[in-house]
Amino acid sequence: MHLASSPASELYWGEFDVTDEDLEFIDNLLLEREVPLTKEEMSRALVAHRLDLLRIEQEIRSNIELKTYVPAGEYEVGESLVFRLLDNRIGTVASIREANNPDLPSFDVIRVKFEGSDKPKEFAARFQEHVLNSPGPEAGEIESDVSPEFIQDRYGPPIARKIEARLQESADTVRIAGRWFHSGLVADINEGHLNLAEAVLDVAEGGPLLTRSLVEHMELPPEMDPLLTEFSVDFALQEDERFDEVGPAGKILWYLKRLEPKDALKIPLRLAYTPKKYDRERLTDELLDLERSLDDELSELQAPEPAAATEITLPILFPHRKAGTLPLSTRLQPLFPRAYEAPRIRFVLVDGRTGDRFPGWVVRKERYVYGLGNWYSSNSVPAGGLIQITPSETEGEVVLRAMEPRQRNDWIRTATIDKGGNIGFTMLKHPVGTSYDERMIVGQIDEQALDEAWESGEQRKMSPERLTVYVFRELAKLNPQGTVHAKSLYSAVNVIRRLPPGPIFAELVTQPYYEPVGDLYWKLNESEWKKA
Repeated sequence: MHLASSPASELYWGEFDVTDEDLEFIDNLLLEREVPLTKEEMSRALVAHRLDLLRIEQEIRSNIELKTYVPAGEYEVGESLVFRLLDNRIGTVASIREANNPDLPSFDVIRVKFEGSDKPKEFAARFQEHVLNSPGPEAGEIESDVSPEFIQDRYGPPIARKIEARLQESADTVRIAGRWFHSGLVADINEGHLNLAEAVLDVAEGGPLLTRSLVEHMELPPEMDPLLTEFSVDFALQEDERFDEVGPAGKILWYLKRLEPKDALKIPLRLAYTPKKYDRERLTDELLDLERSLDDELSELQAPEPAAATEITLPILFPHRKAGTLPLSTRLQPLFPRAYEAPRIRFVLVDGRTGDRFPGWVVRKERYVYGLGNWYSSNSVPAGGLIQITPSETEGEVVLRAMEPRQRNDWIRTATIDKGGNIGFTMLKHPVGTSYDERMIVGQIDEQALDEAWESGEQRKMSPERLTVYVFRELAKLNPQGTVHAKSLYSAVNVIRRLPPGPIFAELVTQPYYEPVGDLYWKLNESEWKKA
């Protein structure tokens, strides 16, 4: 129970716990409405319900006299008290014990249970010398004009998360694509129905199809409520490993998992990364700024504040160019479709120059976008080539543009293979189809030979320390000053092994044989390196 001058108090709503009584209310809500609800919808209903209870409790309190808690008071188990400095909450004494503190006079400790919280709190009793024993203001009255919308605006998201956490522990509720439903209302969808759904998706080359498109062919009883039917089918498909829900938030689309691209189901080898420990605290502000600009999905960066998506231009890292993917970095995420639960989201990529449309896949957990391999090749986009990504005005589409799409022959950094099968670097003239980042560009002489050298895995087994210094020395030979830019080092290391910027940059600032020469360039001190 809680009595306050405002029911939006930080204490009550900020420490909101979903009780068993709240869970029972939500169960009844789902049964009464007979439609799936999101956690936000349930949060709004529960807030309104709690406010109704608070107002009823205020009316009850106005007709009874309760003792105000002070540390000097003596209390009994079962006694209700008003806690003036806890925003006038009302609690019930659950137990009393003698305190065990030889430095203080004898006093008791009472455990008090507050409605709306599963965690009892402890307070002193029979404690004579305490500042809280002095009289204070009387308990205030709840404001009658506070709306559920006011509470929801200020405290809705954490309340919704707590509701969802409790529902995940309940056997009485099921979830699909961010919506919850009472399990007792789910209709029976049998194996025959699911086989028909598989056949429909098979004809559609895997999908994606809306649930209603599947229901039309599943021979379900026509008298079933359409909303109940769709949710029941969605739940049955979700529980069957043959099917994958691939729709963006707010839209359920189904796909046959066996017909999905293998590199959307499992991370491509070029992108696979085994995390390495490094001292991130040593990275300078300049290096951290550079890391943020690189849009590496593996970087340990805090997600930016939600904002309207805008176009982004970035160079394509070598592993992503080889895998036909894009990084789903913190900066790029808002440009692509999102989902409540689906591990993969199928959407449409559009060539901004030709208007051609082709399927793309957002792979949420591993944070990459798959499906650009043919587009890269048809636009002659090299590793390090610049592309622009823009959200489309059409829902479920993202627009790609190769920057300055024209053929040119330039001297660029090129991956080579020596007689021992080791990957190295040189400068060669290559045809390039787009503009590019000079520090990220990597050309190839013999793609098949490079792939074979990479697949042998010998250089990939090098430690980040050994690999970084090996690549640094290769790059240092390409200019008379023997200097290497941090961005070039990051790009070239990733030709051999997938590493985010952090571990590579940490080598530059922790190893004594790297000497900074300004503007994120380094030189290798050969004498120090030989000592190491």
